[in-house]
Amino acid sequence: MKYWWLEKYQNLKVKMLPELLSDLQFFFVVPKNASKRYEEIRKLSVSSLEEEDLCLLLYRIVSSKNIKDGTLSLIIQRLLEVPQTNLPISDYSLEEILEEIKNLYQNRPDEEKLKHNNVAACYHCMNIFYVDKIKKVNQNHFCICPYCGRTKLYFDNDLIPMNYSFLFLAKLYYGVSSLGCDFLKLQTMAKKDIHVLSKQSVEELLPMDASFSSFLRSFQEKKIRSEDELPLIKGFYDYFHSYEEKGEYVATFSLSWDSNQNLFELSFLLMLSSFTILMNSFYLKKIQIFVSNPSLKKELESCLRQVAKLT
Repeated sequence: MKYWWLEKYQNLKVKMLPELLSDLQFFFVVPKNASKRYEEIRKLSVSSLEEEDLCLLLYRIVSSKNIKDGTLSLIIQRLLEVPQTNLPISDYSLEEILEEIKNLYQNRPDEEKLKHNNVAACYHCMNIFYVDKIKKVNQNHFCICPYCGRTKLYFDNDLIPMNYSFLFLAKLYYGVSSLGCDFLKLQTMAKKDIHVLSKQSVEELLPMDASFSSFLRSFQEKKIRSEDELPLIKGFYDYFHSYEEKGEYVATFSLSWDSNQNLFELSFLLMLSSFTILMNSFYLKKIQIFVSNPSLKKELESCLRQVAKLT
């Protein structure tokens, strides 16, 4: 399911609202015309709303704490029924991914492309969807994303990766949201703020969520797929955020990895999580990643080097 992260809120209690708002702020990009759209939908039946309006209504209710009836639970249930839209992970190298991202801005989302494509991706809100959802174009005849109202779209026939990690890095590269920054800041982080070290064990680590630890270990035996990318990024992010909540300056992550499978995918997702927490934290300024597997250490260092040297 696309909104798997809402599962734990099916039996929502008031004390869970701050956590739900935090998750919404991580996963949801508020549309630029949010106020206008909210006025149009707020009195409509939940059962009549499209996916993108359900997300907006959920965000508005939770952020305003205006909870009167069972509307919130109904919205969550409907979103849990939305199928997964991820496309397969591409076999691009990081160098190729970065080159595609550098050129992405030149790719125009012309209205004409609707006739020759099936799927669109938006690197502003990181949604992937069928083109029949696109109902509006702007005065330049650029297609407008139905989720966020931006024109940061490309299409399947553009032959550009459409998996979540590509969209995530593109979003960071172009600084198109609250997660974004200019790329020079990413390069500085890759050079100075994220350190990969060799060590078997590290003392005084903050505890990691047991279910996420189990989920992470499972990829020593199976391939990381597109639907796994976002849960892994969010799991790493939540772990680093626990250091931020304690007011720590340095976060330490010890990764025991006996397999030589998924080395690039794991390194890439861990790097994206590290960038994201460092951009959003007040106290946390450095991340130390201890790894016992020499091959994984080499891959992590390679990922950071490639980002650091990109101009």
